[in-house]
Amino acid sequence: MTVMIIGESCVNGRVCEYFTQQGMKVSHIPDVNRLRSITGEIGNFRVDTKENEGIEDVHYTEIDFIVLTEQPSAEHVEIVGLMTRSLYEDGKVSTALKTAVSEPVVFLLDFVKESPLSATMHALKDAAELARNKRQVFYLAKFIRTAGRGIETLYNEARNAGVTFVKYENIDIRTDLSEDEFSISVSDGVQELEIKTKTLYADGGPDVGERFEYATKKLNLTTNDYGNVTEDKFYLAPALTSRRGVYHITRDLAAERLDEGLDYIYAHAKSRFRDIPSLGVATIDGKKCVFCYNCYRACSHAALEPDSKNSQMQSLTEACAGCGTCAGLCPANAITMADEEVCDDAGAALGKALVICCENSGGATLEESNSFDVITVPCGGLIDTGRLSDELYAYDKVLAVICPDDACRHFDGNKRACAQVSRLRDMLSAAKLDTERVRIIQASQAMPGVLREELDEFLGG
Repeated sequence: MTVMIIGESCVNGRVCEYFTQQGMKVSHIPDVNRLRSITGEIGNFRVDTKENEGIEDVHYTEIDFIVLTEQPSAEHVEIVGLMTRSLYEDGKVSTALKTAVSEPVVFLLDFVKESPLSATMHALKDAAELARNKRQVFYLAKFIRTAGRGIETLYNEARNAGVTFVKYENIDIRTDLSEDEFSISVSDGVQELEIKTKTLYADGGPDVGERFEYATKKLNLTTNDYGNVTEDKFYLAPALTSRRGVYHITRDLAAERLDEGLDYIYAHAKSRFRDIPSLGVATIDGKKCVFCYNCYRACSHAALEPDSKNSQMQSLTEACAGCGTCAGLCPANAITMADEEVCDDAGAALGKALVICCENSGGATLEESNSFDVITVPCGGLIDTGRLSDELYAYDKVLAVICPDDACRHFDGNKRACAQVSRLRDMLSAAKLDTERVRIIQASQAMPGVLREELDEFLGG
């Protein structure tokens, strides 16, 4: 097997060493800007690189899987004219130890936005090390996080080392530009603390930086609103991305459990493990395909690629997650799912409602009753305006149930479903028809009570 490591990171040495020990061939592209294109699927990725000064242009073929180690940039935070230090800054602890011992060190979280778990972990580790070296350390955060693996241990180590914790409600920061000094007034609602320091660390907001953004685009990875690949995707293993065979060593993984993450990546890639798509995989009828690229742009799993030779799209079966989004939006009906079942509405009757639900949403827990029928689809992205309008001929009402935002396993298929329902309601309104006959609800499987109340209200409305 061949693995390609892409990105510049302090963990690259260990990552390369690990896969070499597993008997794998390891290639490494430290500069993500050398990437020209990445095509193919797990077991057969094709990576083309640009020429770089002093480096011969390389064309890699048959890469089995890819590990991205590049991290989002850690921008420095500017506060009233002064720049703070980054929480992820290499060597910052040793640098801080060289500063005046009498000067406190402050870690500031949740100031620009709610800090991610990785920022908390870095701050706690470094705060504890500084405190053990007899530095006065303050840890200021608006939120206390306890859900992360091993994070309670980090809190205890920092407390035992002498770090002062303040869960603040109010904070005011002033600066003395002539002295490069921060003056911090912080209150937890009961007591107020005044701190002066030149050593202030903070995480730098949502910007991921040009290098990381470039890498994700070349890898054709789906990102969240902030440009991150796997951050806060609680339903995924930490290393998984939207594209099968492409893994990401996140800051959390690198900081807390790198070898465990590498074990997972190795086992996952070696076994080619995948969930069996409930509708099979997408197949494309080349005679119908109009080569419009709609499916290519919409596929969040990079499972569709242009076949320029035949002027049609092609489906990468090893990459396809079977969500059906591409089939739902193909204007030429050129895409079908291998095992797709046609819904039989013969038994449907006016007076009943139909619930179409994503198989990962709360709707999947519903059982049919005398008042409504249930159809389960792999992803809300498969729900389209045409299908919804067709169902309104057989049912009095149609309700779509999808996952909450940021919980879609197929990366924003739920948002596409919302757009389709909104479009149909606009069409009904334009025709002066009842728009309340169709509705959409976002509910997880942990919200059965909420879903039932919404359903009862919809049926009775």
